[in-house]
Amino acid sequence: MRYQERIYSQTQHSGRRNKKDNNVNMSSDICIFQSPLFNITGATKIDCTGTTMSAGTHIVTTSLTQTIPLSFGFTANTQTFIDTEATFKFSIYKYEDVFTGFTTTPIFSSNIISYSAFSATNTTTQYIPTSGLTLDGEYLVKGFFEYSACTDYLRRLGKKIDTSFYLFGNEYSIYNGDVDYYFLAMTSAATPTLFTAGQGIPVNSLYQSVILPEPNTTQILLPNNPSGDFVVTLNGLTLAKDYDYIYSANVITLSAATVVDDIVTLIYVPTESSQLTIDYIDVVGPIPSGPTNGEGSNNYYYNTTTNKYEVYTSVNPDTLSKIIVMINGATLADNVDYYKSTTNPKRIILEGDIYDGDMITLVYFPLIQFSNGINTNLVTVNWTIDPAPQTNNGEFTLEVGYDNTFSSFYFTGTTNYIENVNVYTNSFNVTGSVGTQYFYRVKNNKKYTTLCGDEINNISYSDTIPIKITTNSVNSY
Repeated sequence: MRYQERIYSQTQHSGRRNKKDNNVNMSSDICIFQSPLFNITGATKIDCTGTTMSAGTHIVTTSLTQTIPLSFGFTANTQTFIDTEATFKFSIYKYEDVFTGFTTTPIFSSNIISYSAFSATNTTTQYIPTSGLTLDGEYLVKGFFEYSACTDYLRRLGKKIDTSFYLFGNEYSIYNGDVDYYFLAMTSAATPTLFTAGQGIPVNSLYQSVILPEPNTTQILLPNNPSGDFVVTLNGLTLAKDYDYIYSANVITLSAATVVDDIVTLIYVPTESSQLTIDYIDVVGPIPSGPTNGEGSNNYYYNTTTNKYEVYTSVNPDTLSKIIVMINGATLADNVDYYKSTTNPKRIILEGDIYDGDMITLVYFPLIQFSNGINTNLVTVNWTIDPAPQTNNGEFTLEVGYDNTFSSFYFTGTTNYIENVNVYTNSFNVTGSVGTQYFYRVKNNKKYTTLCGDEINNISYSDTIPIKITTNSVNSY
């Protein structure tokens, strides 16, 4: 950037009218400011030629207070910082569709950054709070300098130059592709939460049957078709499905024959009641550990922040439902040996330890209606997301698969976003014989179309819910 001092008269008659021989200086002191050059990690250049701009895309998790890191790496003319006592600052401007350009009023401006703060590496990382960006959107980053004027006359006067007064560009209103940078920031797709419309746990819905089997018995008939899972105990110890017994067509087959004086107890809910869900957690090998909320996909975990062991249900329990916890068949005391988390509905916090080889059983009513057993041919799935969509820029897909990897689909159905609506529903019909297994989930695909016309997608999934046909009447016509 060039600056030139004003031309001024140098004679004693300067300023007087009708005097001859004025000696006018026809030159002045010219100085060119060599602007330090930089690049930005976390932002990119606008390129609409077909290449992606993923380097400048930030997906912001809505459940966290987040910042977007921008690293300014100065690559040339850094001596200018010293020669002119320059400081650095930057501003961010949002793109507006209504006039296909960036606003001239910044939505974020940094503090002044002294060169001494980053001279050792010529790199400074600044963290932009997402709360002030009004996501979703695309943003322009313009860097500015404030420095002492480099001409002798203006320097003696203590004149400072601030380049932020010179706001210009050749594209998108104020974008200058030579020195400016760009990034996109959008909130992540909210996780759909499945629920049952009008859910309420029926009073006295649990049934219990006590059976005194003959010695050498391996098969026990369930007295009624259960709704969902059921509990099998032997002499007061809870048995684990697929480990201690298998179940098919209303018959329980034990892994070992009964002996004299054995007592088998069955706990279940009838078909007209809410469905019972049972999770069997086999603790194998070293127990994963880490800070709070670091469990990932693990269903058992050691929390190094609280020094507590935790186990997790496979789906969200109903808020009115108690959760029964057994370890190696022994039932623990609710709110004494364990208690539910107040921040994560799936998390159960244990007061004691768990070890490699333990078998943990969790019994509860799920938040959703159709889980495990199903005795109707029409399955209605309800879900909610928070926050609600602010624009109609996405869609939900109800996916029904033949296995829990969803390698192939039995059914898919799409529901479009509706602005400011957070409750949705879809349905599918099932056919098949008793024991036929399906799995369903809801996919949330949030979309954003950039100023170049490219579509950015971010996807999240609900819990995966297993369902199994328990009656051939679903095929009635």
